[in-house]
Amino acid sequence: RGGGLSDGSRVIQLSHVQDLTEGDIRSALDPFGQIRGMASPSPDVYFVEFGNLDQSHSFMGHVDTHGFLIRFTKVDFTFGPAPDIEGCMNAVTGRGSGGANHVLAVNVLKPLYPITTEVLHTIAAPHGKILRIVIHNRSDTKIEALIEFDDIVGAERCKRAIAGADIYAGCCTLDVEFSKAQSLNVFKNDDDTYDYTDVNPTIAAGSSSGRKRGPDDRGYPEDRGYNRDRRSLDSMGGRGSRGGGGMRGGRGRHGSGGGPSHGGGGYDDGDEPVVLMVHGLDPKMNPMKLFNLLCMYGDVNKIKFLMTKKGIAMVEMKNINGAENVLRFVNRVNIFGSQLNVSHSKHREVVIYGPPGVLDDGSEAVQVFIRSRLLRWTTPAKAAKNRLVEATKILHFFALPLTYDEDFVLKLLEDKGCPTPTSISMHKSEVCSAGLLEFDTVDEAVETIVIANHAQGSHKGKGYTFRLAFTGKKIMPSGDRSNNNNNNNSNPATANDRTDDE
Repeated sequence: RGGGLSDGSRVIQLSHVQDLTEGDIRSALDPFGQIRGMASPSPDVYFVEFGNLDQSHSFMGHVDTHGFLIRFTKVDFTFGPAPDIEGCMNAVTGRGSGGANHVLAVNVLKPLYPITTEVLHTIAAPHGKILRIVIHNRSDTKIEALIEFDDIVGAERCKRAIAGADIYAGCCTLDVEFSKAQSLNVFKNDDDTYDYTDVNPTIAAGSSSGRKRGPDDRGYPEDRGYNRDRRSLDSMGGRGSRGGGGMRGGRGRHGSGGGPSHGGGGYDDGDEPVVLMVHGLDPKMNPMKLFNLLCMYGDVNKIKFLMTKKGIAMVEMKNINGAENVLRFVNRVNIFGSQLNVSHSKHREVVIYGPPGVLDDGSEAVQVFIRSRLLRWTTPAKAAKNRLVEATKILHFFALPLTYDEDFVLKLLEDKGCPTPTSISMHKSEVCSAGLLEFDTVDEAVETIVIANHAQGSHKGKGYTFRLAFTGKKIMPSGDRSNNNNNNNSNPATANDRTDDE
């Protein structure tokens, strides 16, 4: 504790917040009193304003006496540099010399698609209460607008979230600064000006949509290229679009049609990574085991298990398609009796610094897979051989040398500590051995994927990489079913034979 206004600030300044979210901080400090507002002048600093001085002093007294961790993270606490949160923001951003203000000056560069007050409202509204929007200059290269918020906190949050991003991939880039204007004048509601505080029907009649647009009825124009998927809009808080199109970071790719979009599945040559958070990881998990599951849905760049928050990992997927596939097929999957919870992260990439930590099993907490030969989506040909299916109790194994048999597969699973399959079938093509494994439950099949997928070794003078995938089948085909103690090499497991280099 130190610095700040030790006797006159309702605001607590938190420094070195690391990966903590606004929700983490609010939940931790809420028991100490009413929280009037929060703001973040930089990625590693937060201001939290309590309802009165007694509450802020009581909290700091608790910190001095007992110490305080937020989600096992050590944070530095001081009183804010001003009595209230707006004064604190002004103090650290230098208001009066182009510093923070409740009005933003927004320039839309390369405006290839129509930009209206509706579009700007949709982008900015998730970050604060908007009072007025004025578009005051249009040209082929730039559109200039002003957005007035009801307070400086919302304006600052919006600026931090959208500055430098694209409304549509590859165009309509947002250049955002604080304006010196203190208020905006609006005389009619249309595509260029809008007063969201005015309920005067005369003003509302000026709207090009012919109706007053409120927070739940914004009258999105049907002929605009702008994406209206609320799933994308709700996730714009500094991390870009996560749904079909919408706003992406500065490295977005051009799409097609009226507005760029991204679908799940298939080959995607985009190189803009997407970071996911995976919660609910059992202590037996590590980066390689998690990769063994996720690689079936998209290419994984990096996996980082958090040492200060047990059971949580950050996963950097190569692109949005892979991330959406993981969210669709891996979220709520059970592994070792623990259910995974997958969500988007506020981070743009997984940053690795310093020596990696060591997990309970002795493995490193961080692993990079960018150039791994185990990636399954690196080319269109490889991507076409993957099946985007939910977890099932029947697995497909492939790419084994022709000399291998069912006994080898069963012994491999036993040595790895996998659940025992109830049945197995195997066939040999001209290039490799492959087959099916059936388990009692889906959870047993998932555990086998996690433990044994990509197991490597040699047998009878031949090296191997044991590869597994979900089949999508819920029942073992009758022609393929055999006792797991008997050999049966005559029944084909799948029409798509795979070779060792896949």
